[in-house]
Amino acid sequence: MSHLMEKVRRQGVPKKAYFDEKAAKWDTLIKDEVIIRLQDMVEELALSRGSKVLDLGTGTGVLIPMLIEAVGSSGDVVAIDFAPQMLAEAQKKYQGPNLEFLEGDAEDIPLTDQAVDEVVCNSAFPHFDDLRRSAKEMARVLRRGGRVTVMHPHSRDYINDLHVSLGGAVRNCLIPEEEVMFAIFSEAGFENINIEDVPQRYFLSGRKA
Repeated sequence: MSHLMEKVRRQGVPKKAYFDEKAAKWDTLIKDEVIIRLQDMVEELALSRGSKVLDLGTGTGVLIPMLIEAVGSSGDVVAIDFAPQMLAEAQKKYQGPNLEFLEGDAEDIPLTDQAVDEVVCNSAFPHFDDLRRSAKEMARVLRRGGRVTVMHPHSRDYINDLHVSLGGAVRNCLIPEEEVMFAIFSEAGFENINIEDVPQRYFLSGRKA
């Protein structure tokens, strides 16, 4: 095993354990005002009825009902997370014929090429071990012209300060500066990249070339 892979492996174990340990109480940490911000962001996406959406880093599934409502009964939502206990909590709450749960890493998304129309990554991107590889995987699973959305219900500074203050497994889980995010997603094959970073939200979107 290479030094880099060994480093990733060491980082990944405590991070997964961190989220698994917090899974049962995770929903109690999400404030009503945050739910409203997320609902507003999903509505702004104007997801097409019948489209297939990947909820990457779904956690306990806070976006799932919003996404299912948006794509309608003819659409599909695939919810993926690397922490099995987070997925278990999501599955307790949500089931349906157009909803699929998968355990997997953002660096190796368990989907075929061009499998989805949209990738939505809420409050998860800085937790991925390899941001560039994750962005390339998002592009791989998206159909041509598909959209990626990375969003948080807080600003970049708020998220980064929070993770530093929490320390431990999430201390280094930081959203890169704007120019770095542009580079990550343009190198992954996205164009028309836009970033909005304001006090109550962080929102990046781009289209697969």
